[in-house]
Amino acid sequence: MANPLTYVIVGGNAAGMSAARRIRRNDPQGTIIVLEKSNIVSYGACGIPYYIADIIKNKNDLIALPIEKFLADGIDVRVKHEVINIDIRKRSVYFRANNSLQTQTISYDRLILSLGARPLVPEIQGTDLNGVFTVRSLDEAETLKQELQQGKHKKAVIIGGGSIGLEMAEALRAYDVQVSIIERLPRVLPIIDSEMAMLAEEELKSNGCEVITGKEVKEIRGASGVTGVALADGQTLEASLVLVAVGVRPNTELAVKAGIQLGSAGAIQVDSRMRTNIRHVYAAGDCAEVKHLVINKFAYIPLGNTANKQGRIAGDNASGGHSFLSGVVGNTAVKVFGLEIARSGITEAYAKRLKMPVKSVKIKSRTEAHYMPGSKPIHVKLIFDITSGRLLGAQMIGGENVAKRMDILATAIQQKMSVAEIAQLDLNYAPPFAPVWEPILIAANQAVKSVRN
Repeated sequence: MANPLTYVIVGGNAAGMSAARRIRRNDPQGTIIVLEKSNIVSYGACGIPYYIADIIKNKNDLIALPIEKFLADGIDVRVKHEVINIDIRKRSVYFRANNSLQTQTISYDRLILSLGARPLVPEIQGTDLNGVFTVRSLDEAETLKQELQQGKHKKAVIIGGGSIGLEMAEALRAYDVQVSIIERLPRVLPIIDSEMAMLAEEELKSNGCEVITGKEVKEIRGASGVTGVALADGQTLEASLVLVAVGVRPNTELAVKAGIQLGSAGAIQVDSRMRTNIRHVYAAGDCAEVKHLVINKFAYIPLGNTANKQGRIAGDNASGGHSFLSGVVGNTAVKVFGLEIARSGITEAYAKRLKMPVKSVKIKSRTEAHYMPGSKPIHVKLIFDITSGRLLGAQMIGGENVAKRMDILATAIQQKMSVAEIAQLDLNYAPPFAPVWEPILIAANQAVKSVRN
């Protein structure tokens, strides 16, 4: 009888723990060891803005499963264990435990890297000052929440107008903090097209946020703590709090050092089964690439749902399964005060940069029948191939039910449906849920008129 396999997983968040649980289902006898640098595993970082806003009272509610559950399943989870090196020839992982300087070693039969990502921090003076946060960990979120509840901050600057920056703007406004958002691009939310992003910008301003676009931060000022932010054009903004939310970068240093290849997007290169270029080494989550089904290329799309899928597939294949991930369409949503904003596929601007023959339509409708008290405006934009009518991208902004409506269009994009086929979909109608003409169908019918064939 063969000896049980030893699986080592580096990183204990979404992808890593999904992999561990899948391995345990496939291989009840295998040894599963998870090495996590921080003091916590399996938490939902996407919920941090809502914890800071005190919508979620207890930070432990963001933990998907307590560590005791994994231990009870025979998964050896070791927190405060930092991996410092990987030797793929010896199939060994070198780590330090509990801030010790002593290096220890574990040998593996299968290795899964779920190294995650870290916040991008601009190379400007003052990012090390007290009062500068990136809000990627629960401990940091707890510190910031305590300071806000104590009334320590009255003015804040958010560097970055992406999804996290806008979610955090709403969280800070819950404490009546004056918020200025600085975005170096001409608009906030670069994941959607400019005319749609303007709706988000209007919502921010109507809720007391200052929005400054097309400008860069020169430095964060202060002696020991933050006192303000200086822009490159000479403007200065007073603040005691600065949130840096300019994106994330995949943690790939360990992989590169071990001889594991990166893809064109700078993350670990994997195939549809999450295999790297090294035998018996897999990668998943925010450190790995994923195939974008619209452009048919691998890209870096660090989303929680993608990380969980990749982790499950990596764990399955590492333990004898045969699953794969065909790809994703970048389906994502964000809430900005009273607006839900969602997108899937590619933007019109991106399609035109690729010189793809596309057109778009944009319509305005209602979330429910117009006579219902809760009816709110909703905007839908479709981007499609001008000849075939294939849907390539979709964007939606409205008062409610936007994210789940976008799931319909994400499905259509993934299945390569045309706008004519979407116009034929049998979608629900009832006054509390949708007008008799569902906004998606209105947009699709408008798009059909623009398709050449």
